[in-house]
Amino acid sequence: MEPKSIFLLGLLMFRVGRLMRNEKLAWSAEYESKKFKSYHNTSLFLTLQSTGPELTRLCQKSWCEKVDDLFVIPHYYVNWQKPTEPWLIHHFSKMILHSRRLPHHAEWYMFAFDNNYFFVERLVKELSKFDSHLPIYTILRDSSTRIPHKPVLILSRFAMNTFYDLQEENCSDDAESVEEWLTSCMSIPPITISIDKKKKSRIFAINRHFQVDEMKSMPIGYHDDKEYIHGHSKSLLSFTNLTINDMKLLSVFVDKVHGGSRNRIKLEKAKINL
Repeated sequence: MEPKSIFLLGLLMFRVGRLMRNEKLAWSAEYESKKFKSYHNTSLFLTLQSTGPELTRLCQKSWCEKVDDLFVIPHYYVNWQKPTEPWLIHHFSKMILHSRRLPHHAEWYMFAFDNNYFFVERLVKELSKFDSHLPIYTILRDSSTRIPHKPVLILSRFAMNTFYDLQEENCSDDAESVEEWLTSCMSIPPITISIDKKKKSRIFAINRHFQVDEMKSMPIGYHDDKEYIHGHSKSLLSFTNLTINDMKLLSVFVDKVHGGSRNRIKLEKAKINL
């Protein structure tokens, strides 16, 4: 065989091999996307800002166990004691931008501080109603109180990419709140899942914190913040503005209630079987 023919044959084999490899890669990518599409439909990646090791540990042992993946930002990276709106805007911006370095396998990305307690199953159920392939985001904050507290941000994967692409051009430098800032960055309004059909907040900001023996000094028949409590939704997504003692008590109460519900279901099933 002539040298020219050998060269042409080698070139042809190279191109055929490359074409087969590209088809294999394309098929593999399509297969993987189909394989994980249903699994990641409501998968939730949480970036949690620590405000102290004990409170973060309580989060990790309770509601954080129910998210699909978790990354904790150590407390010593941030001056968290002065949560003014400009400071929160700056900090959330850093949290989102630094998330570029994290794995991008989830459909939803949540940015929160560790003074929250979330009912994760209920939150995921709400998020599953929306298409994460669209630039969807939401800002969770108790709208029924004037108590200063930190919001929680949740962005779809597509919204994250949109933020990366547009934040330098779109984000307002004069925004007075996190809501105004993120809306300017995204150029579209957020979805609303933090208010129920009766216009009551599904985020409950604690305004009176647990103190040992506090009620002993109160008169008989005293009901602390009854109107404030009933002013919130019966279908809460989270509690926020929690202290360490609040978190300890809340975790116990939630476990007891869930345990009681499971026990009642088991008893009812046992009665039916009988």
